[in-house]
Amino acid sequence: MQHETYLTHISHDVDRVAAIAAGPLDAPVAACPGWDVRQLVAHLGFVHRWATRAIVTGQRPTGFGGDTPGDTELAGWFRDGADGLLHALATTDPDADTWHPFPGEQKVWLWRRRQAHETAVHRWDAERAVGAAATLDAELSADGVNEYAEILLPRALSREKVAPPTTRLGLLATDADRAWVLHGDGDQLRVTHHDGRHDGALEGPAEALLLVLMGRTERAAVTTSGDAAVVEAWMGLPGL
Repeated sequence: MQHETYLTHISHDVDRVAAIAAGPLDAPVAACPGWDVRQLVAHLGFVHRWATRAIVTGQRPTGFGGDTPGDTELAGWFRDGADGLLHALATTDPDADTWHPFPGEQKVWLWRRRQAHETAVHRWDAERAVGAAATLDAELSADGVNEYAEILLPRALSREKVAPPTTRLGLLATDADRAWVLHGDGDQLRVTHHDGRHDGALEGPAEALLLVLMGRTERAAVTTSGDAAVVEAWMGLPGL
Protein backbone atom coordinates (compact mmCIF):
# COMPACT_ATOMS: atom_id res chain seq x y z
CA MET A 1 0.00 0.00 0.00
CA GLN A 2 1.03 3.62 -0.51
CA HIS A 3 2.51 5.28 2.56
CA GLU A 4 -0.12 8.04 2.42
CA THR A 5 -2.91 5.46 2.42
CA TYR A 6 -1.85 4.26 5.86
CA LEU A 7 -2.09 7.81 7.18
CA THR A 8 -5.57 8.21 5.71
CA HIS A 9 -6.73 5.03 7.42
CA ILE A 10 -5.24 6.10 10.75
CA SER A 11 -6.95 9.50 10.53
CA HIS A 12 -10.37 8.05 9.72
CA ASP A 13 -10.14 5.39 12.43
CA VAL A 14 -8.98 7.94 15.00
CA ASP A 15 -12.12 10.00 14.30
CA ARG A 16 -14.30 6.96 14.94
CA VAL A 17 -12.52 5.95 18.14
CA ALA A 18 -12.63 9.53 19.44
CA ALA A 19 -16.38 9.64 18.83
CA ILE A 20 -16.83 6.46 20.85
CA ALA A 21 -14.56 7.80 23.60
CA ALA A 22 -16.87 10.79 24.01
CA GLY A 23 -19.73 8.48 25.03
CA PRO A 24 -20.27 5.83 27.72
CA LEU A 25 -17.03 3.95 28.43
CA ASP A 26 -18.10 0.94 30.48
CA ALA A 27 -18.95 -1.51 27.68
CA PRO A 28 -16.75 -4.63 27.84
CA VAL A 29 -14.44 -5.37 24.90
CA ALA A 30 -14.92 -9.00 23.91
CA ALA A 31 -11.59 -9.37 22.11
CA CYS A 32 -9.65 -8.00 25.10
CA PRO A 33 -10.92 -9.84 28.21
CA GLY A 34 -10.99 -7.64 31.27
CA TRP A 35 -11.01 -4.40 29.29
CA ASP A 36 -13.81 -1.93 28.84
CA VAL A 37 -13.92 0.80 26.20
CA ARG A 38 -12.16 3.18 28.60
CA GLN A 39 -9.15 0.85 28.91
CA LEU A 40 -9.08 0.15 25.18
CA VAL A 41 -8.97 3.85 24.29
CA ALA A 42 -6.32 4.49 26.93
CA HIS A 43 -4.20 1.62 25.58
CA LEU A 44 -4.41 2.93 22.03
CA GLY A 45 -3.61 6.45 23.19
CA PHE A 46 -0.47 5.28 24.97
CA VAL A 47 0.58 3.14 21.99
CA HIS A 48 0.28 6.17 19.70
CA ARG A 49 2.44 8.24 22.04
CA TRP A 50 4.99 5.46 22.42
CA ALA A 51 5.29 5.03 18.65
CA THR A 52 5.57 8.79 18.19
CA ARG A 53 8.49 8.96 20.58
CA ALA A 54 10.28 6.17 18.69
CA ILE A 55 9.69 7.92 15.35
CA VAL A 56 10.85 11.33 16.58
CA THR A 57 13.94 10.15 18.48
CA GLY A 58 14.81 7.07 16.41
CA GLN A 59 15.36 5.23 19.69
CA ARG A 60 13.48 2.89 21.97
CA PRO A 61 11.20 4.94 24.25
CA THR A 62 12.05 4.74 27.95
CA GLY A 63 10.21 6.18 30.90
CA PHE A 64 7.33 7.29 28.70
CA GLY A 65 3.84 6.77 30.04
CA GLY A 66 1.80 9.03 32.25
CA ASP A 67 -1.62 8.73 33.78
CA THR A 68 -4.85 7.99 31.99
CA PRO A 69 -7.06 11.09 32.03
CA GLY A 70 -10.56 11.16 33.46
CA ASP A 71 -13.55 10.15 31.42
CA THR A 72 -14.46 13.67 30.33
CA GLU A 73 -10.93 14.35 29.05
CA LEU A 74 -10.32 10.94 27.47
CA ALA A 75 -11.52 11.70 23.93
CA GLY A 76 -9.47 14.90 23.68
CA TRP A 77 -6.41 13.25 25.18
CA PHE A 78 -6.73 10.37 22.74
CA ARG A 79 -7.04 12.71 19.76
CA ASP A 80 -4.02 14.76 20.89
CA GLY A 81 -1.86 11.64 20.90
CA ALA A 82 -3.13 10.52 17.52
CA ASP A 83 -2.52 13.97 16.04
CA GLY A 84 1.06 13.81 17.29
CA LEU A 85 1.51 10.39 15.70
CA LEU A 86 0.07 11.52 12.38
CA HIS A 87 2.27 14.62 12.35
CA ALA A 88 5.39 12.57 13.09
CA LEU A 89 4.58 10.05 10.37
CA ALA A 90 3.69 12.71 7.80
CA THR A 91 6.85 14.75 8.37
CA THR A 92 9.38 11.92 8.69
CA ASP A 93 10.88 10.17 5.67
CA PRO A 94 9.43 6.62 5.53
CA ASP A 95 12.97 5.37 4.84
CA ALA A 96 14.47 7.17 7.84
CA ASP A 97 16.11 5.02 10.49
CA THR A 98 14.14 4.31 13.64
CA TRP A 99 13.68 1.77 16.41
CA HIS A 100 10.84 -0.71 16.58
CA PRO A 101 10.42 -4.12 18.27
CA PHE A 102 9.44 -6.05 15.16
CA PRO A 103 11.33 -8.22 12.68
CA GLY A 104 12.36 -6.35 9.57
CA GLU A 105 14.39 -3.29 8.73
CA GLN A 106 14.43 -0.50 11.27
CA LYS A 107 12.69 2.09 9.10
CA VAL A 108 9.85 4.51 9.77
CA TRP A 109 7.65 3.03 7.05
CA LEU A 110 7.04 0.03 9.28
CA TRP A 111 5.54 2.31 11.94
CA ARG A 112 3.10 3.65 9.36
CA ARG A 113 1.84 0.18 8.55
CA ARG A 114 1.85 -1.09 12.13
CA GLN A 115 -0.05 1.88 13.53
CA ALA A 116 -2.61 1.74 10.73
CA HIS A 117 -3.41 -1.86 11.60
CA GLU A 118 -3.22 -1.34 15.36
CA THR A 119 -5.68 1.54 15.12
CA ALA A 120 -8.03 -0.20 12.66
CA VAL A 121 -8.37 -3.40 14.66
CA HIS A 122 -8.89 -1.58 17.96
CA ARG A 123 -11.43 0.72 16.28
CA TRP A 124 -13.24 -2.46 15.23
CA ASP A 125 -13.03 -3.69 18.83
CA ALA A 126 -14.48 -0.45 20.17
CA GLU A 127 -17.33 -0.37 17.66
CA ARG A 128 -18.28 -3.95 18.39
CA ALA A 129 -18.21 -3.20 22.11
CA VAL A 130 -20.77 -0.41 21.82
CA GLY A 131 -22.96 -2.26 19.33
CA ALA A 132 -22.04 -0.18 16.28
CA ALA A 133 -21.53 -1.60 12.80
CA ALA A 134 -17.88 -2.62 12.49
CA THR A 135 -16.10 -3.45 9.25
CA LEU A 136 -12.55 -3.34 7.94
CA ASP A 137 -11.40 -2.15 4.53
CA ALA A 138 -10.65 -5.11 2.24
CA GLU A 139 -7.36 -3.73 0.91
CA LEU A 140 -6.13 -2.81 4.38
CA SER A 141 -7.21 -6.21 5.68
CA ALA A 142 -5.20 -8.01 2.99
CA ASP A 143 -2.22 -5.86 3.91
CA GLY A 144 -2.84 -6.83 7.54
CA VAL A 145 -2.71 -10.53 6.69
CA ASN A 146 0.60 -9.85 4.95
CA GLU A 147 1.91 -8.02 8.02
CA TYR A 148 0.77 -10.85 10.26
CA ALA A 149 2.59 -13.45 8.19
CA GLU A 150 5.79 -11.44 7.80
CA ILE A 151 6.01 -9.51 11.08
CA LEU A 152 3.59 -10.39 13.86
CA LEU A 153 3.68 -14.18 13.77
CA PRO A 154 7.50 -14.37 13.46
CA ARG A 155 7.77 -12.00 16.42
CA ALA A 156 5.42 -14.15 18.50
CA LEU A 157 7.31 -17.34 17.63
CA SER A 158 10.64 -15.74 18.49
CA ARG A 159 9.33 -14.33 21.76
CA GLU A 160 7.89 -17.70 22.83
CA LYS A 161 10.84 -19.68 21.40
CA VAL A 162 8.49 -21.85 19.35
CA ALA A 163 9.43 -23.33 15.96
CA PRO A 164 6.76 -23.16 13.23
CA PRO A 165 5.36 -26.40 11.80
CA THR A 166 7.09 -27.79 8.73
CA THR A 167 3.71 -28.30 7.07
CA ARG A 168 2.31 -25.67 4.70
CA LEU A 169 -0.62 -23.46 5.63
CA GLY A 170 -2.36 -21.48 2.91
CA LEU A 171 -4.04 -18.15 3.65
CA LEU A 172 -6.29 -17.26 0.74
CA ALA A 173 -8.00 -13.84 0.52
CA THR A 174 -10.78 -14.43 -1.95
CA ASP A 175 -11.79 -10.79 -2.51
CA ALA A 176 -8.26 -9.43 -2.82
CA ASP A 177 -6.77 -12.03 -5.17
CA ARG A 178 -3.92 -12.56 -2.72
CA ALA A 179 -2.53 -15.68 -1.12
CA TRP A 180 0.22 -16.65 1.29
CA VAL A 181 1.75 -20.03 2.05
CA LEU A 182 3.44 -20.36 5.45
CA HIS A 183 5.86 -23.14 6.34
CA GLY A 184 8.59 -23.79 8.86
CA ASP A 185 12.27 -24.15 7.94
CA GLY A 186 14.01 -25.10 11.17
CA ASP A 187 13.17 -22.31 13.58
CA GLN A 188 12.41 -19.87 10.75
CA LEU A 189 9.03 -19.03 9.29
CA ARG A 190 9.02 -18.85 5.50
CA VAL A 191 6.29 -17.10 3.52
CA THR A 192 5.60 -17.29 -0.18
CA HIS A 193 3.13 -14.91 -1.81
CA HIS A 194 1.13 -17.11 -4.11
CA ASP A 195 -1.48 -19.83 -4.02
CA GLY A 196 1.02 -22.65 -4.14
CA ARG A 197 0.97 -26.14 -2.66
CA HIS A 198 -0.36 -26.27 0.88
CA ASP A 199 -1.42 -29.00 3.28
CA GLY A 200 -4.29 -27.07 4.84
CA ALA A 201 -5.79 -23.66 4.25
CA LEU A 202 -7.97 -20.86 5.56
CA GLU A 203 -9.94 -19.14 2.82
CA GLY A 204 -12.32 -16.20 2.81
CA PRO A 205 -12.66 -12.44 2.40
CA ALA A 206 -9.58 -10.55 3.57
CA GLU A 207 -11.48 -8.93 6.44
CA ALA A 208 -12.70 -12.27 7.80
CA LEU A 209 -9.29 -13.84 7.34
CA LEU A 210 -7.55 -11.06 9.27
CA LEU A 211 -10.11 -11.06 12.07
CA VAL A 212 -9.69 -14.83 12.51
CA LEU A 213 -5.91 -14.53 12.58
CA MET A 214 -6.12 -11.69 15.11
CA GLY A 215 -8.43 -13.70 17.36
CA ARG A 216 -11.43 -11.43 16.80
CA THR A 217 -13.86 -13.86 15.21
CA GLU A 218 -14.43 -17.59 15.21
CA ARG A 219 -12.76 -19.73 12.58
CA ALA A 220 -16.19 -20.50 11.14
CA ALA A 221 -16.03 -17.05 9.51
CA VAL A 222 -13.68 -18.54 6.90
CA THR A 223 -13.53 -21.82 5.03
CA THR A 224 -11.10 -24.46 6.25
CA SER A 225 -9.80 -26.99 3.75
CA GLY A 226 -7.17 -29.70 3.52
CA ASP A 227 -5.70 -31.55 6.48
CA ALA A 228 -7.56 -30.43 9.62
CA ALA A 229 -4.62 -31.42 11.85
CA VAL A 230 -2.33 -29.09 9.91
CA VAL A 231 -4.71 -26.18 10.35
CA GLU A 232 -5.05 -26.94 14.06
CA ALA A 233 -1.29 -27.03 14.52
CA TRP A 234 -0.86 -23.63 12.91
CA MET A 235 -3.82 -22.07 14.69
CA GLY A 236 -2.44 -23.28 18.00
CA LEU A 237 0.71 -21.19 17.67
CA PRO A 238 1.19 -18.21 19.98
CA GLY A 239 -0.47 -15.14 18.56
CA LEU A 240 -2.47 -17.04 15.95
